[in-house]
Amino acid sequence: MVILYSGLVLFIAIHLVPCVVELRDVLADKLGEKRYKAVFSAISATGLVMIIWGYSKAPLYPVYEPPSWGSSLSFVAVPIALVLFAAANMSTHIRAMLHHPMIMGLLLWAIAHLSANGDQASVVMFGGFALYAVIALISSFARKKRPSVHRPPRLTMDLAAVAGGLVVAALFVKFHGALFGMPLVSG
Repeated sequence: MVILYSGLVLFIAIHLVPCVVELRDVLADKLGEKRYKAVFSAISATGLVMIIWGYSKAPLYPVYEPPSWGSSLSFVAVPIALVLFAAANMSTHIRAMLHHPMIMGLLLWAIAHLSANGDQASVVMFGGFALYAVIALISSFARKKRPSVHRPPRLTMDLAAVAGGLVVAALFVKFHGALFGMPLVSG
């Protein structure tokens, strides 16, 4: 579990740096914008690999019994979260309307997984991501931070985000067991 905890701390800590605008600006000034983004990405990737590896090696200690409807909620909520992830990186109406679809998608994804999994590693990992998402949303709204708009939203981008999110969701249903050690459906 040490690897899982360490990866979460690393991943969440680096993602909280932009919430402290002065710290982010000092680091970007010292390193230069490109190098700052490269370091940010490298630390994020390292944390993510540690989280996935740590989670896969964590012992199964039950903390609570997930509700009977938890898996059903996940089958609905996770595809929506994946659409939000896609929409966050495109010129979509979804992004323009929600302002923070990536963070909202992360929160939805985490809650969905907490409703379907009651073991200690799941509570730590998905609970950590949910807590980060709440902090990031509060910080973004407090700073009146909105995603930059390079181009006006286009309906074709919304359709691409929905299609892309649903395709990734279908792939996760098929390959979840191979990727994460827990199949979603048997057979």
